[in-house]
Amino acid sequence: MLEPFNINKYAKKDPEDILHENLYKKFGNRFTEYRKRYSDNIKRLDLDKKTQFPNTVILELVNRCDLECVMCYQGFRNDAKKSTLDNNLLDKIFAEFKKNKLNSLMLSASEPLLYKNIGDVLERAREAEIMDIFIFTNGTLLNEKNSKILLNSPLTRLFISIDGATKETYDKVRVPVGKGLYKKNRLELLEKNILRFIELRNEKNLGLPLVRTSFVALKENKEEVDMFIKKWQPIVDHVDIQKNVIPFFELDEMKKLEETARGDDNKIYQCHEPWGQVSIYSDGTVAPCCTTFGRNLPIGNLHDQTLEEIWNGEKMDKIREGFKKNKPHLVCKTCINNSQQNIT
Repeated sequence: MLEPFNINKYAKKDPEDILHENLYKKFGNRFTEYRKRYSDNIKRLDLDKKTQFPNTVILELVNRCDLECVMCYQGFRNDAKKSTLDNNLLDKIFAEFKKNKLNSLMLSASEPLLYKNIGDVLERAREAEIMDIFIFTNGTLLNEKNSKILLNSPLTRLFISIDGATKETYDKVRVPVGKGLYKKNRLELLEKNILRFIELRNEKNLGLPLVRTSFVALKENKEEVDMFIKKWQPIVDHVDIQKNVIPFFELDEMKKLEETARGDDNKIYQCHEPWGQVSIYSDGTVAPCCTTFGRNLPIGNLHDQTLEEIWNGEKMDKIREGFKKNKPHLVCKTCINNSQQNIT
C-alpha cells in the first residue's frame, strides 16, 4: 500500500540544503527551529505539543482558476460565486502573522497569479518577516512582468504544476477555461516562460526562489512520467511526481471511499497536518488542511475570530483528539483512504 500523498522527488541538489544556505544567513536559529518543527510534524513527533500558532498557513487569494484540470476540484468551484480576499481582511491576517511570527506561507488553493496585487501580498509577507514563502501556480500567467514582480519579492519557492510532457497530454489534462488560453501550443509557451524565469533569476544571481515542476500521474498521462523527469530535472531545482490521486470528477470512486471509511474501524489513521498548518480561503473560512476533503470541514471564519483563536479552539482540538484516539472525523478518514489509492 502506498503511503499517503506519495511523492517522489528528483533533484540535482537537495532543496533543503539550498534553502538552508540562503535562509539561515538571514534568519539564523529561527530558520533552524522552523525546519525542525516541520520535520517533527511530518514524523508525527509533536502530537502532545501545544503550539499557539501554526507553523504554516495556506492562503487562498481568489477562489478561481484559469484551468479546469481533470484531477482538480478547483474547476468545480469556477461556477461558484467569485470571492477575493479583501484588503481589510488581509490587514488583519498579516498583522496576526507578524505578531505570532509565522514561519511559512503558501499562496495556493486556487491560482494566486490571478490576484491583481500579488506583489503587494508578497511585500506584506516581507514586512511580517515570514521566512519561507511559496507560490503554487499552473504557470499560465508567468509572463515577463509577473516574473520580475516575483523575483523582486521575498518569494522562496515557485512550484509549477504541469502534468504532461507533450502538448497532446498537457492539453488533455490541463483544460483551459478562457478563450484566450486556447493557443496552438500552450505547453511550449509555458516552458519558455519557465526558462525565462530561471534566466532572470540567474542574471540577478539569486539563490531563491527554488523552482519546482510537478506531475500528478493519472491514467491520462502515466506513460509520460519518465519523459517528464528527463525533460525537467536538468533545468529546475527539483521535480516532483505524485502517483496516487483519484480525479475529483470520479464521484463514484469518492462515494466508495466514504462508504469504506464509514465501516472501517480497524484501520490506523494518521495525519500530521492538524498540528502544523491550516488553510484560509478567500471568503475568510478556515479549514484544517488544503485538500479537497478539508474544505468540507470548516473550523472557523476570520470575519468572526482571530486565527490564533481558531487554531486553539474546540473544533481544531476535536480533530486532533480524533487522530490521537484513531477515531478521526469521517471527512479525514475519507481523505486518507483517497491518498492511499493507486489508480495508475
